[in-house]
Amino acid sequence: METKVSIILTSYNKPRLLEQAIESVLNQTMREWELWIMDDHSNIETVQTIQRYLEDPRIMYRNSGIEDEKRYQTTRYATMINEAIPLIKGNYLTYLTDDTVYMPNRLEEMVTFLERNSGIDIVYSSQQVKIVNDQMTCLKEFTREAEEILLHAADKVDHCSVMHTRKILLQVWEKFGSYWDEDPKHWCRGDAVFWQRLNTFQSFYPIPKVLDITYKTPQSVQTLFRNLPATLPDGILVKGTEGCVYLMDNGQRRLLDPTMFTFYHYNPGKIVDIPDPVLYRHEEGIPIDDQLQLPPFRLYQDDKGNLFYMEHGWKRRITSPILLRKYRFLQREIIPLKEKILNEFPLGPEIDPYFIKPLLENKVYKNHTNYWFVTNHSLHPIDKKVLERLKMNQDPIPIPKNIIQAYKKSTLIVGGY
Repeated sequence: METKVSIILTSYNKPRLLEQAIESVLNQTMREWELWIMDDHSNIETVQTIQRYLEDPRIMYRNSGIEDEKRYQTTRYATMINEAIPLIKGNYLTYLTDDTVYMPNRLEEMVTFLERNSGIDIVYSSQQVKIVNDQMTCLKEFTREAEEILLHAADKVDHCSVMHTRKILLQVWEKFGSYWDEDPKHWCRGDAVFWQRLNTFQSFYPIPKVLDITYKTPQSVQTLFRNLPATLPDGILVKGTEGCVYLMDNGQRRLLDPTMFTFYHYNPGKIVDIPDPVLYRHEEGIPIDDQLQLPPFRLYQDDKGNLFYMEHGWKRRITSPILLRKYRFLQREIIPLKEKILNEFPLGPEIDPYFIKPLLENKVYKNHTNYWFVTNHSLHPIDKKVLERLKMNQDPIPIPKNIIQAYKKSTLIVGGY
């Protein structure tokens, strides 16, 4: 059978959605296609899902085998697309992700348009977007309409809604020396950068029909990168797609044993889902798997009833219930420890209710509508959306304006990806 269309499907750890994506290709009214499944070293469940479809001779599979610690070095889906392009046979190329499905007539509609308009090399369609939760319940939906010829398609068209000729790729290669730009700074908009390259040669022509449906889940790339700061603050709990929970500490990720998660009174609702490339760009530190590897920014009580807040390198004494209330501590957060363990840490500066002494580290402060975060003995203004993304927005500590003015300040913390 002649191969008219080559489809490059990029996949990573979404087995249930991936199955729907592959089925949507199998259900196409046009049969003259090949499907390249480019999987980025997913979990075994995803691999098993792919293997069920490999008896179809039109379906090819490549596993990147990428090591987790190298994920941050390139925009991975761009890398996988670039690896697939030299292998394709079709006159037309189109793209698919593991959270998108094609309508049954998708390939036929696009190929027919391109064959009837021989001078056109790029076409795009309308797309239905469904924002769903982990249970795939639709929370919101809307349509990205394909209504006009686009001279600048970047950030306007999703790459699952585009088909282009194979020949225009040769022009891209000759001018730019590569197809898709793999620079990791393009993680959130790799398709937009490629559209800019395509627009160098031609406009995008619309097909005003919904030909694909994309599902934006809590694990979608755009969701995971949204409002995430370039530097993750110490003290937050994070996890990637494998589900292991880490504590950010001194710029490293420290694996948190499940029993220690309970012992140190961590709140499961505070765990922040982050993209694997961001997780693995941080070196793995000493795991927290016993009571001798004390995590910072917790509230400890010794055998004699003395309360301490642990910071980097020292413990700070909490001398009255007023301080507990002032700094928004909860009784259920108190962790009992042997005095001899806490004696291993030097005593740091006193804590006072008037914020005259150094402010407590890893705390969020608020003055009117402005938010501040203390880390490394500096007061950082912080965007409210970042606080919400990092699950640090609950019950900030009110602080007088004169204290803010007098305290050492540092850079603004904003979403940086």
